[in-house]
Amino acid sequence: MAVVLCARGINKSFPGVRALIDVDFDVEKGEIHALAGENGAGKSTLMKILSGVYSRDAGELELDGKAVTFSSPREAFDNGIAIIHQELNLAPNLSIAKNIYLGRYAKKGKIFFDEKKTLSDSKIYLDELGFCEDPGTLVSHLTIAKQQMVEIAKALSVNSRILIMDEPTSALNVNETNNLFRIMRSLKDRGVSIIYISHRIDEMFVIADRITIMKDGRIAVTKPIPETNHEDVVHYMTGKSLDDYYSTNEARTVKDREVLRVENLSQMKIVRDVSLSLKQGEILGIAGLLGSGRTELLKAIFGADRTTSGKIFLDGKEMNISSPCDSVMRGIAFLPEDRKLEGLHVARNIRDNIALPSLKRFAKMGFVDLARHNKDAKEMISAINIKTQDEKKVVKQLSGGNQQKVVFAKWLEVKPKVLLLDDPTRGVDVGAKAEIYRLIRDQASKGMGIIFVSSELPEVLGISDRVLLINEGSIIGELGKSEMNEETVMLKLTRYRKNTANAESCVEPAKESVG
Repeated sequence: MAVVLCARGINKSFPGVRALIDVDFDVEKGEIHALAGENGAGKSTLMKILSGVYSRDAGELELDGKAVTFSSPREAFDNGIAIIHQELNLAPNLSIAKNIYLGRYAKKGKIFFDEKKTLSDSKIYLDELGFCEDPGTLVSHLTIAKQQMVEIAKALSVNSRILIMDEPTSALNVNETNNLFRIMRSLKDRGVSIIYISHRIDEMFVIADRITIMKDGRIAVTKPIPETNHEDVVHYMTGKSLDDYYSTNEARTVKDREVLRVENLSQMKIVRDVSLSLKQGEILGIAGLLGSGRTELLKAIFGADRTTSGKIFLDGKEMNISSPCDSVMRGIAFLPEDRKLEGLHVARNIRDNIALPSLKRFAKMGFVDLARHNKDAKEMISAINIKTQDEKKVVKQLSGGNQQKVVFAKWLEVKPKVLLLDDPTRGVDVGAKAEIYRLIRDQASKGMGIIFVSSELPEVLGISDRVLLINEGSIIGELGKSEMNEETVMLKLTRYRKNTANAESCVEPAKESVG
């Protein structure tokens, strides 16, 4: 296949950091090329050079065999290179059509905006994507998945030949991800080249033709997807094997003492009559299909969602939990699925975020004891290996993995007896995942009871001592360590779903997946 975009010997440095070192990278016409690497490996810097955000210090860039230099993103965009950032770059208070043609509106004469033509032209590209929304709809009214479709339509409107997609599935559910992949394959068939950046290794093997792995600013390897595997990718990225993720050299024993008991807990029609028991030092996994009620169960236990019936016992004593404050005061902490929306104050620094649930500990005569405040933050940063220059760094400037560690630090600071984890490795790279797994097992070895929920079934099975299966808000089964494998879990979940569907004469989707 013909090479459309080619980078050779690319170097880029920032003060004190060599971000890219002699990088060679190319994209073929009609190819989906996955780009992988840990946070800080150089992926984003390379993509910003290809899309005109950064200038290169050295090296050559060729488009269709001709040397090019982009002085701005607009210049790269006009040459057919579009980038869809993880944080979507849309104007929420403008319509779909106006976002697609932002800065390029159709005009009546030389002055007046031709709204009718802008709407009709944008509909051509929306129809290509099978996107049924009215082009006059405000972007703020769309889901993240639909906003991504608007970004893709914008790229199509200028005949973009190279589409860079940065973590496009990080906020999507299974059905939305499958739809995105359908569109990506359609674009590929039309000759559009796609650079696909993701931390989700499994997805790369589903959608990509080739994979390039970066490490420490260099290209570690480029291979066709059929010539590599999950284990190789992890090894090139981290230098570790898959087995290193879930295992630990420290022996850990689950005690007989029950730390948490839930009896007949219900929350509206989402959580239905759930009973479970958690032992001291145990990691209890919860696995279920998309929409099974996993997150809602954790929120009900934590008091974030009001329950309609049921009892919660901590250390054998019944607790009256009506709010998250009640839970925290009694020793239950909750790490939410969306760290930016529910877990962090991203505009504040690390120190302040860590102290949020435990500010009373730093109060002295009505004032915050800053010396103790700083000392405790530094100790926690060191203990869980948050990579930062100091405790006063603003959280939004950290990588996804380090942001997640700040959420952990915040809750470990209150010294909980029970920690509820909802997708704790969502949107972090494989190296950060390994550190988070180690942190979870370390806390369990110290006697903390942990309930672990994830959209990635392999990690639920890899880290848990025992797994509960949940479907439509009800616990439908339990698996011990010897029974815990993906095939068994999926068979039980899908068979239950199928039986329920038959009983209710419902039509089920052709394919389901844990998510």
